[in-house]
Amino acid sequence: MTSRTVAFLGCGRITRAVAQGLVAVDGRPWRLRGVSRHGRSARDLAADTGLVAAGNIAEAVAGAGLVVVAVHPHEAAEVLAETRPHLTDGQILVSLVASWPVAVVAEAVRHAVPVLRAVPNVAVAARVGATVLSAAPAVEAAELTPVQELFADLGPVFVVDDHHLETVSALSGAGPALLARFAQSLAEGAAALGLPPGLADHLARHAVRGTGALLDGAGTTFAGTISSVSSPGGMTEQALDTLDHHGLPAATTAALDAAVRLSLRRMPATGTARVAGAEGGAARLP
Repeated sequence: MTSRTVAFLGCGRITRAVAQGLVAVDGRPWRLRGVSRHGRSARDLAADTGLVAAGNIAEAVAGAGLVVVAVHPHEAAEVLAETRPHLTDGQILVSLVASWPVAVVAEAVRHAVPVLRAVPNVAVAARVGATVLSAAPAVEAAELTPVQELFADLGPVFVVDDHHLETVSALSGAGPALLARFAQSLAEGAAALGLPPGLADHLARHAVRGTGALLDGAGTTFAGTISSVSSPGGMTEQALDTLDHHGLPAATTAALDAAVRLSLRRMPATGTARVAGAEGGAARLP
């Protein structure tokens, strides 16, 4: 891959986060192009980030080094079917489509180009978001490298077997929302006890931010961070014991399990993606 042009097919939330992070990259810039269903999302993103809004999939894909598919699962078959004739040698397709295994995506484009799957999270907008990649079996190391370089500009990058990515999506993809929900509960709880809501909100945000900074330290563990705050018989220990008594660990595991089960239920069977996409009609893009 020689082109540093990235074509986004779909300009929804995750595309916006990735684009916001990439436009802040110093040095060798990425050239961004995008297309959306009715054009509005692409035009809005263009106004906010400098991305070039394309009129259709063919225009978006032409000359791009990386083609990033970022549509809803029920829209993927049509979009991939429309995209396949426009893919050319030297391009790499990266799927951000939830619940679609990398092998199914590769089959949907009839293995026209190397295919990878990526699970970033919205923290890539601030260039501190982790991204987890998996690759179709035929992908070579040299074809993986450009995708690693793209997401390395936005945070740490990990490569795993594709069967892990549903759990990765529940933990890391949804992670910012889950942590924000807990922080919201902290703030609301403190406000219910009489703390001014604005101050409670501010303190909950900084608790999350500060804890993240602590956990980033070399050799730091979750247990070590907990013990650094919790004293025997103290307020923190009492709060932690109450969370455990009310089932926080079990509820967390259940939440991740529910997310994974949803992904598995909507996962297309191998072979269905290409057939569904072959029916024709305009592709739908967010």
